[in-house]
Amino acid sequence: MEDILKINVVKTDSVCFISDCNATSGYDYQYHRSKIADLYFDEKLPEKTFYPNWLKINQYPNSVKRLMSGKRINERYEIKNKDLISEKLPEVIRYENKNNYDGNAIETLYEYKYDNAPRYFEDVAVELLVVCEVDNFKEPVKFDYSTIIRNNWEDKVYQITNVDIKHQLFDKMIFPEVVLHNRPCSLSSKQVYDITRQYVKENIDTKWAKITSDYDFCFTVKKVIPLIEPENYSYQNIFARTKKERNKIHYTTKSFKETEVFQMTHNQKNYDGYTAINGITANSEIELKERLDEWLTTLIELINKPLEMCPHCNGTGYNEKIERVDKNKIIEEINK
Repeated sequence: MEDILKINVVKTDSVCFISDCNATSGYDYQYHRSKIADLYFDEKLPEKTFYPNWLKINQYPNSVKRLMSGKRINERYEIKNKDLISEKLPEVIRYENKNNYDGNAIETLYEYKYDNAPRYFEDVAVELLVVCEVDNFKEPVKFDYSTIIRNNWEDKVYQITNVDIKHQLFDKMIFPEVVLHNRPCSLSSKQVYDITRQYVKENIDTKWAKITSDYDFCFTVKKVIPLIEPENYSYQNIFARTKKERNKIHYTTKSFKETEVFQMTHNQKNYDGYTAINGITANSEIELKERLDEWLTTLIELINKPLEMCPHCNGTGYNEKIERVDKNKIIEEINK
């Protein structure tokens, strides 16, 4: 007798989520092998979700079936060389008549063939356990940001996704993970640091700004300010090999200067001289993504903002004062 397959169901007002995994962490969760991914719910295969052990179906199912391969039919042996067809060696020998012919001749001169009957659905014995019902359900938003991690003295790009978002322990104990995205959540200071660092590196306009410190513990961006009037200055190379070369006067022109416009560390390092960037909190993952995107676009707009030359000072200055980005003030406003 076939064992009854137990399936956990989360019902919402728009879709249902199903899982045959009862573990929430550990080995059994990490290496669970689903028995339901190939089943048909109301004759449709379930869809994958952001969570490895949960699948999505359109509605609470009325039937659960398995698609079976059709049985072999019309089994036969067909002669390989038709020039050999004779009374003793017919073109086709029915499988059920094979014992009426020499076995060596069939093995040597004939090829076994068959046809498949059409595939068909077979009912599966299941027990559907509704573990949660949710109204006003909103589909999760895809959360996927490139970041950098230091591993074995080397920077490597990795992704922060939905599974990396932090949720309250109580919510994780009460709610299945497929509905956690509608619960309060957050990104840590380190996660915001890593995402911000990579985002700036990918989107900085080097005409107006440059990265001067780029580590997993501190990050600095300076504004590149073209000088309205280039400055000429002289210098001596005190590290030259000969006294004559050390005494020689060199001349050069400086056409731009730099001023710090953004710096950060994170609260796991709190690197001296840098301010740790705050984490980001929200009431749902949708809101969290909106707040993170707002922070990143606000920051890069300030970093890449072109300088406007003052029209009233005969080309000797710029309109705005270059100020450091107050990152945590911006994030505090976004978190409200």
